[in-house]
Amino acid sequence: MGADAFIEPLVVAGILTFGVLINRRRKDISMLQAFWTDPYGEPKMLGCQPVSPATSTPLIPRIEPQWKERRYFKWTIKSRNTVRWKDKPVSRFLAKFPFLIEVWYWLLVYWTYQLGRAFTAVTLSADITPLARLHGLSLIAWEEALGIFVELDIQHWFLERPILLKIINCIYSFIHIPGTILFLAWLYYYAPRRLFEARRRTLALCNLLAFVVFTSWPCMPPRLLPEEDGYGFVDTVHVGKVSSVWTSNRFCQQLAAMPSLHFGYSFVIGLTLATMPNTRHRWLLVAVGIAYPIIILIAILATANHYVLDAIAGCGVAVLGWCANGLLKNLLPLEDTVYYVLRVHKPEPEGRDGSVSPGDPKVGEVEEWWRQA
Repeated sequence: MGADAFIEPLVVAGILTFGVLINRRRKDISMLQAFWTDPYGEPKMLGCQPVSPATSTPLIPRIEPQWKERRYFKWTIKSRNTVRWKDKPVSRFLAKFPFLIEVWYWLLVYWTYQLGRAFTAVTLSADITPLARLHGLSLIAWEEALGIFVELDIQHWFLERPILLKIINCIYSFIHIPGTILFLAWLYYYAPRRLFEARRRTLALCNLLAFVVFTSWPCMPPRLLPEEDGYGFVDTVHVGKVSSVWTSNRFCQQLAAMPSLHFGYSFVIGLTLATMPNTRHRWLLVAVGIAYPIIILIAILATANHYVLDAIAGCGVAVLGWCANGLLKNLLPLEDTVYYVLRVHKPEPEGRDGSVSPGDPKVGEVEEWWRQA
C-alpha cells in the first residue's frame, strides 16, 4: 500500500478540519435565536409568539414547545422539537462548531454513494461488461453523428506533451473531492445559509440521480474499450501511476462513465461562483467559475475517463439537482426525529443569515453585507 493511501485521506481530513475551525462561532448565541422564526425558512415553534425584548420578563422560565411545524410536500405537519436539549454538552459543542453538522452530512452522502457503487461493483453479473461496452460504443456513434467526437484528438494532443499530461492526470485524480469540500467550506463561510444549504442539497441530489443512471445504464469508459474496437484510447491515469485512492480500489465501479459527476460537480461549483452577487471580487469569482468546469471537462476527456455525452449528462444531472433540490427539504421531519432520538439540538442558522424575525433591521444588514462582501 503506497503513501497515497494515507496522504489523500489526510488531506481531505485536513480540509474538513479547516472548514470546522474557520466556520466556528466566535460569539455566544442569542437566546432568542433558538426560538423565533427567521426570514430564511426556519420552522416556527408551535404555541410561541415573538416577544419584544423590551416587554419580556427574563426571570420567568421558558417552557419549551415539544413540537414545531414543518412542510412535507404540500402539507404542514408537526415535527419533534429538540430545543430542550440545546444546553447539552454535545449540542453546545455543535453550536460552537456548526460546520461539524455539514461534515457529517457530506460523509453520509459520500459514503452512501460510494457503498452503493461498491455494491454494484461486487455484484456485477457476467453479462454486464459486454452490455456496458456496447453502451460506450453507442455513445461514440452518437457523437460521430453529431460531430462532437473529439476525445481521441484531445488525448493525442496531451500524449504528445508529457508534462501537461501529468498535470491533467493529477487534476483528474486529486482535485475532484478536495476541491468540492473546499468549495463547501468556503461557501458556508461567505454565503447566506439558505444558499449554502441549497447547493449542498444540489450535490446530494446529483449523487442520487447519477447512481440511478449508472446502475440502470452501465457504460464502459473510453479507457477500458478493448483494442479490437479500433479506437486506441490510453488509460493515462493508471499508466502514469497517478490514480487516486478513491478510484483505484477493487470496490470502485468501473462501468459508471455515464453521467460524469466530475463535470456535474464542477458545473454546480462554477455556476455558483459565476452567479454570486456584485462584490469587490466578483471578477475573480466569475473567472474561476468559468475556468474550473472547463479544466475538469478537459481532464475527463484527455484521460479517457468519460465521453463528451457523459459530460453533457453530468450537466443535465446538475441542472436537475439545482432546480429540484428543494425536494430534499421533505426529509427535515426525519432529520428532526434523528436528532430527537439522539437527544441533540441542531444549531440554528447564524452569521450570514442571522436568525432574525421578519421586519427586523438585521435583515437589511445581512443583505447589505452580502452585497458588499
